[in-house]
Amino acid sequence: MKKFLLHIAIIIGGAFGTAMAVNSLRPDSIPVVRPSQAALILKEGITPLHLDTAKTLHQDTNFLFVDARPNSVFKRGHIPRAVSLPEEDFDSLYAAFAAKVPKDRPLVVYCDGVECRASEEVSRRLKEKGYRFIHCFFGGWVEWRDAKLEIER
Repeated sequence: MKKFLLHIAIIIGGAFGTAMAVNSLRPDSIPVVRPSQAALILKEGITPLHLDTAKTLHQDTNFLFVDARPNSVFKRGHIPRAVSLPEEDFDSLYAAFAAKVPKDRPLVVYCDGVECRASEEVSRRLKEKGYRFIHCFFGGWVEWRDAKLEIER
């Protein structure tokens, strides 16, 4: 019985190894390891940011912080000088945003934090609309607030 199980394990291992080798050689291969969130967004021409860099960029008033959370949440607290551009209202609010914000202005888009995907979606949509300098702050509001940095209500 042990010999039989050993043969089965060898066959399964060999099949798995062959499948992995073939997959790696194909141009349309399936990634074995999912790239990080930062790596995925960087491929789209959007610069990922973490808290230290976001703090530094916030000191430069040329950078506009864009809050992708719902407006009701934005009103309860946000990063100082940020503007609200909620993901779910993007289409209806974009024209007013574009009228005020030139396409060459550097933007830092954020939402609630690492688990929130609204900042990524708003970043992508702004990129599609022609904004050139987009940074996505992954830690977002939660990381900013937890670091006891200045907030605005």
